[in-house]
Amino acid sequence: MKVLLINAPSKYAAVTTADWDTTAEDIGAFPPIGLSYVAGYLVKNSSHEVKILDTLAERLDYNQIEGRIKEFQPEIVGLTAFTPTFYDVLQIVKIVKKNIPDCYVCLGGSHVTAYPKETMSHKELDFLVHGEGEIIFVSLLDALEKGNDISAIEGISFRKEGSVIHNMKKGYINDINSLPSPAFDLLPLDKYKSAIGTGNTVGTIASSRGCPYECTYCNRPYRTYRSYTNERILSEMDYFYKRGIREFVFFDDMFNLTPKRVMEISDAIITKYPDIIWSFRGRVDQVTEEMVKKAKMAGCRQILFGVEAAKDEDLKAIKKRINTKQVIDSIAICKKFGLETSTNWIIGLPTHKSRKDVLHLLDFAIKTRTDYAQFNILIPYAGTEMFDEGVKKKILPPDFWNEYVLNPIPNAYIPIWEEYLSREELSELLKICYRKFYLRPSKILEHVSRVRSVSQFKSKFRGMLTVMGFGGFKREKTE
Repeated sequence: MKVLLINAPSKYAAVTTADWDTTAEDIGAFPPIGLSYVAGYLVKNSSHEVKILDTLAERLDYNQIEGRIKEFQPEIVGLTAFTPTFYDVLQIVKIVKKNIPDCYVCLGGSHVTAYPKETMSHKELDFLVHGEGEIIFVSLLDALEKGNDISAIEGISFRKEGSVIHNMKKGYINDINSLPSPAFDLLPLDKYKSAIGTGNTVGTIASSRGCPYECTYCNRPYRTYRSYTNERILSEMDYFYKRGIREFVFFDDMFNLTPKRVMEISDAIITKYPDIIWSFRGRVDQVTEEMVKKAKMAGCRQILFGVEAAKDEDLKAIKKRINTKQVIDSIAICKKFGLETSTNWIIGLPTHKSRKDVLHLLDFAIKTRTDYAQFNILIPYAGTEMFDEGVKKKILPPDFWNEYVLNPIPNAYIPIWEEYLSREELSELLKICYRKFYLRPSKILEHVSRVRSVSQFKSKFRGMLTVMGFGGFKREKTE
């Protein structure tokens, strides 16, 4: 079968605020790792013809997407669905069915497991794959190609005689090292760059799956942590390295599960790739001088920390299992050994009872001396402890997401925690956080002094325009 895997656009994504947004070009682009793993499994374990269309990285509009679909003439289209971008996903589905009525359409991702009935209410959809979909999707394709009954395939939703059947056992792969490498060759590799990187093409690696922590705002589908071997990690890096790519991002939810893991991977990198640079996402409580020193020797240039809150009581309330001293200390260690840091922060937490609390968070972010900061308004996703608390306190509507999936509209307003601060106040505070953090003379001088190439200058310049309000764009308010 001819299989087209599509990374859908986010033009009409649901938003927390209508007047402060960024585009993929502003923040950089990263590959659809889930789709690339599915494609890799298909290539290795089937004879199906596979293609990936990354509409985000290629910045395609809907007319261009339609043209690419018509050109390839797929027999089945697969998309990863994220709930906030479900409107865009559905537009792609409708384009497929309009142009190729007999083409099957299948959705995967955590969204479909959270809202299977609501998702399948859209008649254009043929199948859902629940959980980790590599093996399930191949089983489905093989059965369709041979004309076999699909009823016994676990982990799918499908239509039969006018009814929708949900075989809801989620796909789960214990030994992720048994999976073939992602189909990197099907991706537009030259499009993947980071706005806080050097501006060069970035090789993106997932060295593990899952996160064992239980933050109240997070709806990760798997709490179990599974790691790839160092040999497997290096083999994936080798694909990029042979193509001249020397900058890497480890895009795991949790790269530094322990300092020991980082040091072992660093030793492996030093042995094979002494001339690369790389960064990773991790936790402040798993940082030691020995780890940072070793990572620096291996070419690590930046660590991205999820901090989120600026008071110990706030961190405790969201079950982050870190404290403010660890934040200060870990960033200081990174600075000592010459590593950049980027930090993520959430405004509009249930503990933010006034503007003063948010401004304290901004002051603390500056105090940490982190090189970069990303501020976001809290999104209480269904299935999280925080969402359940908000519903119980009648702050959040219990059925918003269900109703949104049933009847998605462009750029819908996501319900946020407005117990103390309104959406308008949080939107204004978001702007204040970005501008006061980045438009300090010392910060501007710091970043200008680090520019080493034209591509890096362009990347930082786009980011600066966004901070000043020119890079983002206003959305039409949709109720």
